[in-house]
Amino acid sequence: MKKKVFPISMTVLWGIVFTTAMHSLILGICMGLMMGITFGLFDSEKG
Repeated sequence: MKKKVFPISMTVLWGIVFTTAMHSLILGICMGLMMGITFGLFDSEKG
């Protein structure tokens, strides 16, 4: 779970930033998710 804290927090942060910048909640959430993917939020677990 500790490995997921940084990507999730970055997704929330970028979601807020893009929502404010674009004046659109939907676009902000979508761009925040894209940044979350960039930071490795949805990486597959390799054991």
